[in-house]
Amino acid sequence: MTDNHVHVGWYTDGYHSPFEVWQAEQEAGINEIAVSSTSTCAELYKLVVREMRELIRLGGSRIHPLLWITPRMMKTWGIRYMLHSNIRWEGVKMHWRAHREWFYNRPLQLRGLEVARHLQVPVLLHTGDFKECHASVFLDICRQHEDLSFVLAHGWPIDETMEVLAKCSNAYVDTAFMPVVNAVALVQNGFAGRMLFGTDAPINLLFYKDRTTTEYIKECLTSLQRELSLEAYSQILSNTLYVSRGRGL
Repeated sequence: MTDNHVHVGWYTDGYHSPFEVWQAEQEAGINEIAVSSTSTCAELYKLVVREMRELIRLGGSRIHPLLWITPRMMKTWGIRYMLHSNIRWEGVKMHWRAHREWFYNRPLQLRGLEVARHLQVPVLLHTGDFKECHASVFLDICRQHEDLSFVLAHGWPIDETMEVLAKCSNAYVDTAFMPVVNAVALVQNGFAGRMLFGTDAPINLLFYKDRTTTEYIKECLTSLQRELSLEAYSQILSNTLYVSRGRGL
């Protein structure tokens, strides 16, 4: 089982260490994680690299590092440092809500996508209830960059997400913080093969202070298993685009 949407590092509720994050996932029964660092939002590039190295030391090839890029990183030494860090990045992340310049600065946006093209990896795109990151915002991007694969994190709004999936075969969606009713709708509309299980752990600790990250991940698994067929559930839990050993969709 792969958790395709995990974080490590600094967040508004404090610091989440590589050991803490990997231990919580393993205790929940997760075998592999695709992980990006929230320390990136503080532009702490050297810390991000140390975090990824520590995760790889702990989990080896079961760790799939995602390079979270920012506008500032692209304009400074940061991107060169990250690309020459000896981390084998398996995906690129762009958060158009946290870094709105991606939405308004098309040349910079294209430079960011070139990083993914250079690395030959998928792009994880945050979707949410803001004009800069509605799922429909990424429809033209998926169409114009058919050589890249895109994951619509969270799949919000769900109707726009399904439109993008229907029109773009290179688009996928993860279930991080996704209401189970939306996951059911995706399966019912034939998209189980392009759904990736994700949790956004350990960001859950900011919203659900009464349960541990391990408990939260188990609840995510249980809710999907309860509402979906065994076939759909098994497929979603095994789907991933982030590969280090020749495995993927």
